[in-house]
Amino acid sequence: MTGNPLRRLLAVFLLAGMALAMGATRAGAAESAAGSSWQYTADVYLFAAGIGGETSTGGDVDIGFDTLIRNLDMALMGGFGARKGKWSLMADVIYLDVSADNSGQLTIPLGRRGIDVATSSSVEMKGWVVTPHVGYTLIDTANGSLDAFAGVRYLYLKANLALTTVGPITTRYDQIADSGTVWDGIVGVRGRVNLAPKWFVPYYADVGTGESKLTWQLFSGVGYRFKSFDAFVGYRYLDWKFKNGAPVFEDLNFSGPIVGVKFDF
Repeated sequence: MTGNPLRRLLAVFLLAGMALAMGATRAGAAESAAGSSWQYTADVYLFAAGIGGETSTGGDVDIGFDTLIRNLDMALMGGFGARKGKWSLMADVIYLDVSADNSGQLTIPLGRRGIDVATSSSVEMKGWVVTPHVGYTLIDTANGSLDAFAGVRYLYLKANLALTTVGPITTRYDQIADSGTVWDGIVGVRGRVNLAPKWFVPYYADVGTGESKLTWQLFSGVGYRFKSFDAFVGYRYLDWKFKNGAPVFEDLNFSGPIVGVKFDF
């Protein structure tokens, strides 16, 4: 992923903070009345993510969303939240089961004509990403909201990566197959900036560490309030940098557009 989407997301977070701070000053830091009963939310979304990273053997992984969607066996993406007063409990869940095969030919420069080498690869991957956290509202005004939160991110990944190279002299076969779990503690902020009576900008950012060296996530976009639900579109980036000795990946990321709906009840 290039740096441009990340710079755009960071700019959105900066503008969101400025807008909320101005709103809090004008409103005298007034907050909306906290309800005495629990309120609940549920999100259903499609994360059109590609998978990128680097394997523990040094190979690059770059699987576009178009490849994933053609070979998707099953997917589950959504979230659930509960709020009472300033406190909230949230959980985000992603499940992917994908398998893909690819074959092609490359030419190794050697002499005037080079040598043609046939290649084939297969990827089988199953994984869960579960992120529960506890939040506290810092700002809640007519201009928007800002929550700080702390929680954990759980990653389960089972991967089987195979690469076969057939040349005029030798045939080489490499395979990496393993599974494992990673737990990390995270902290972050989330909220929205209200642009108009029905339009708003949602945002989310977190960072953490634990069994991985570093994990972080950014999301922002634009949303619209309908009578019975909110709809939103945006861009999301989720990344892990694993510690030395990771069995399958040294670095793993999911990134791409996201579209979904949110229900309050």
